[in-house]
Amino acid sequence: MRLLYFLFILLTFVSCKNETDNKKSNPLPPPPKAPKIEIKWLTENQVKIKPKCHLSYIKGFECDSVIGIDYIGFSGEHFYFPINEKGQYISTIQKKQKLNKEQISKLNSIFNNKKMFENPNIANCYEPRLGFVYFKNNEVICQTIVCIGCSRFQSSAETAGLNGDFNKKAALELKKLNHQLDFKEN
Repeated sequence: MRLLYFLFILLTFVSCKNETDNKKSNPLPPPPKAPKIEIKWLTENQVKIKPKCHLSYIKGFECDSVIGIDYIGFSGEHFYFPINEKGQYISTIQKKQKLNKEQISKLNSIFNNKKMFENPNIANCYEPRLGFVYFKNNEVICQTIVCIGCSRFQSSAETAGLNGDFNKKAALELKKLNHQLDFKEN
């Protein structure tokens, strides 16, 4: 009986060792790389860009309209505004929506309020998918892009947040605005 028990233990050990050796000799393939987004610039429907205007959410500025843009604003480690310096729209736009006066006011109140940047969420994905383009006299005067996922943003206008990160309260307000505009969840 002891001999059978010993043989059973020995066979179990040998079969476990063979499985371990097989795993070492046949490693799992690495996970596939995330697809790289191809960024192109559209040549139709170009807009004018007002050159070098220094605007500030803190001091306030006037505009005729604001367009919210649901898009993919990154490729690898690079990020892009919805409109480039030549006035060309990015090719990855999913949807555009004109903001009403209340939405513009809410957006401005987020970026001019220092409390929205206290104790910011810190993450590093920065994959902007939400853009806001401000127009005055049919020219782009400001662009602000947001990654709600990591609570980071970039703007051509001065904001109350100096480091480009916002907090949970601002993220919640931006998520509400994103939902109001009927954009995809970020």
